[in-house]
Order: sequence, then structure tokens, then C-alpha cells
Amino acid sequence: MIEKVKSSIAVIPARGGSRRIPGKNMIEFGSKPALAHAIGLVLQSGVFDGVLVSTDDPQIAECARSEGAQVIDRPAELSDDYTPIQPVIVHAIDSVPNAEVVCLVLSTAILLAPERLCRAHEMLLSDQSLDFVIGVRRFESPPQRGLLLDKNGFVSMQSPEMFNKRSQDLPALFHDAGQFAFGRREAWVSGKPSFTSRTRAVELPRWEAVDIDDPEDLIFAKLLFKLNNKNE
Repeated sequence: MIEKVKSSIAVIPARGGSRRIPGKNMIEFGSKPALAHAIGLVLQSGVFDGVLVSTDDPQIAECARSEGAQVIDRPAELSDDYTPIQPVIVHAIDSVPNAEVVCLVLSTAILLAPERLCRAHEMLLSDQSLDFVIGVRRFESPPQRGLLLDKNGFVSMQSPEMFNKRSQDLPALFHDAGQFAFGRREAWVSGKPSFTSRTRAVELPRWEAVDIDDPEDLIFAKLLFKLNNKNE
């Protein structure tokens, strides 16, 4: 049975500063900045009553408003490189007291299909025991057979007991795809962890889940975006 909620909103954190990729949130993909694409996919999903963009940057704020999002002015104490995401979400949703379901969407989730958000929203509302539903991606190679490199480039196995294990015999492992996290308001506010038995996952294909953290990620994302065309 689908649970009835008062309101579902999306929060997109998009501060102005970025050390590894300056201006990351406003880098253009096709004819629009990344943030505009993220807002667009959130609106296309059709499951939200509003989209909030938390920012400390006037240019980002202008872009957000032009794409139909509400801007939340982020204070300086929540805008440095070390601020975790949870207090940013809580600060944003303070302005929407009737929001019971809150989805964090990364501003660089430009390749994510809107239907993934629809699926996650349905999963959360169908199971009242859940705190979160997150997007995950399968590790491309079994991390159980991971290698360590010393300062001279020599290798050793992180788990030597896995040396004779075939890759196909090892259980698949997943990681947070860095695209979205649906959660109940009380879970966000109380700071509950999202990697627990009260969290379910939507597996994302690798071409939808590029976490843009460094210049190499950005190059790959631009290539995928071009291949997908996105009507640009």
C-alpha cells in the first residue's frame, strides 16, 4: 500500500566554491549548466511538490530561479569544504515544514533518468519501515581482489585470502552512486545513517551514475552526455 504524505520535495546543494573543479555546478553540458539539467530531471520525474536549491552564490541562485526552483540562501558556516551534507539538508527543509519526504539530488546528476527518482519515491512510500532509498552502482571489478601499491609501485593484495577466488564466485558489491538519496524528514533531521538495514537501493546503470569529483570524471561525463544527445 502506498503511503500518503503531505509533501515531497527535492533539495539540490550547489555552493559556489569547488576546489577540484572550479565552478562545477555551472559547467555547461550542451546549452545549459549542470544545475539546470539537474533541476530539469527532478521536475520531469513529477513526484515533487517543490525543488529547493541551497546555495551561497548569486549566479547559481539566478540559474536556479530561472529553471523553476526555490532558492535557499546558505549561510557561510554551511558553505565550506568540510561541511557534511546533513546539516545543509536540514537547513533547507526548515523553510518547508510540511515536507515529509525529502530527496537529496546532486547538482551534477545530469545523466540520471527521471524514472529512477520515481522508482525510489515509490519504494520509500510503499514501506513505512524504511528511512532511506538511495541510488547505488555496482563495482566494475570485485573489490575483494583489490591491490595495494606501495610508494615504489609494488603491489600486494589487500585480502590475500582472495587470491584463488574467481571473480564470478564473489558476491557483487555496490557503492553509493553519488546521485540521489530519498529520505523521510525525521531521518534527515535526526541524522540517521543511510547505510543501514532501513535503507533500500535502486541500482543505476554505469552510464547514469558518473560522480563528477575530478577533471577525469568531467571529461567522461561530457562524452556520455554527448552520446546521449539529450536533445541538445
